[in-house]
Amino acid sequence: MRKHLPLLALIVLCLPACVADSPALGYSRAGFSTVEIGGNTYRVYTEETRNCVEVHRVNFVFPPPSRREILMQMETAAMQVTQCKLKKGTFIGDQAMSKGQLDCSEGAGAKEWVPGTCNIRPWG
Repeated sequence: MRKHLPLLALIVLCLPACVADSPALGYSRAGFSTVEIGGNTYRVYTEETRNCVEVHRVNFVFPPPSRREILMQMETAAMQVTQCKLKKGTFIGDQAMSKGQLDCSEGAGAKEWVPGTCNIRPWG
């Protein structure tokens, strides 16, 4: 039994990673696209009736890369998938998941995205 304890501990520690790439409740009907940037894989969740985007890094990296590098890659992934820019100051999160508000006023995706409500307010 003792020789199985390390394996059991590893399984218990890895279980949260199994659900880490599920979208937030508000994105339960949202579609997603998978993008690879700089050796990292991201899922970009979007919903046509909202002007929000949620980005998840779904690959495991150890040691963790810098937060700034990952956030820049997440922004790039969001812009690639949506063909929209991100509103300045609205892209918030960490190395695993980030959210942002889309600015689709110009560009190739402007006609496809419907402005909606976005509950991301990092300033208050």
